[in-house]
Amino acid sequence: MKRLEELKNDLSLLNSVDWNINPAAAVGRHLEWGAGWYCDEQRGRGSEDESTYFAINTWGEYPVITLVHRKGFDMEELAVFRMPPKLEKAFMKSINNHRGIYELDPNIKSWLKDQLNVH
Repeated sequence: MKRLEELKNDLSLLNSVDWNINPAAAVGRHLEWGAGWYCDEQRGRGSEDESTYFAINTWGEYPVITLVHRKGFDMEELAVFRMPPKLEKAFMKSINNHRGIYELDPNIKSWLKDQLNVH
């Protein structure tokens, strides 16, 4: 599993990230592609479709940013790392400290793109 510093140097992986898909849409695309609710131009067509995206996981002791790769029904976490405390605190406040899997908010997405030198 990669850390943020390692991820910065993996241009091939960074180029595969879909910055516009969120966790709910990815699940819809990959797990409900046959008759699911997610019906638009990004709808999955079969078990060979792939998506790589970032999500925020708040199920643990503290929230983490996770880089997820999905292919068909398979899911792999490629990288996991923390965000700065100020962003962490603001994000947790924005979700009322609920546990779950969330999409990147605009501030976290901007910070992450800056960290990875992706624009």
